[in-house]
Amino acid sequence: MLSNRPEKGLDLLDAMVNAAADRASSHLAGTIRFARCDGLQVNEGFSAPDVEIETWSVSADHQAIVVSVFATGAREDGGRTTAACGRFTFTTLTGKRGYRA
Repeated sequence: MLSNRPEKGLDLLDAMVNAAADRASSHLAGTIRFARCDGLQVNEGFSAPDVEIETWSVSADHQAIVVSVFATGAREDGGRTTAACGRFTFTTLTGKRGYRA
């Protein structure tokens, strides 16, 4: 699988997870943990310094948050295009989850 990954995809994925973790930390009290990633798409030709990253809370409760992340990069014609997108779930480390976010 690593042979099929985009050449610059790992630094972009790292930037996306960090942005999502920042959003999760601002919402959840205490220490958080990365729980899962859904629907990740990374397009070739983009690296972390070349994109703008936006995060949006999809759903949240006091124990978990689901964050969507969109990275957009410049196109040759001057517009913007999706460089990567994904959905990340973070949970608190305290107690057992009572219900899903």
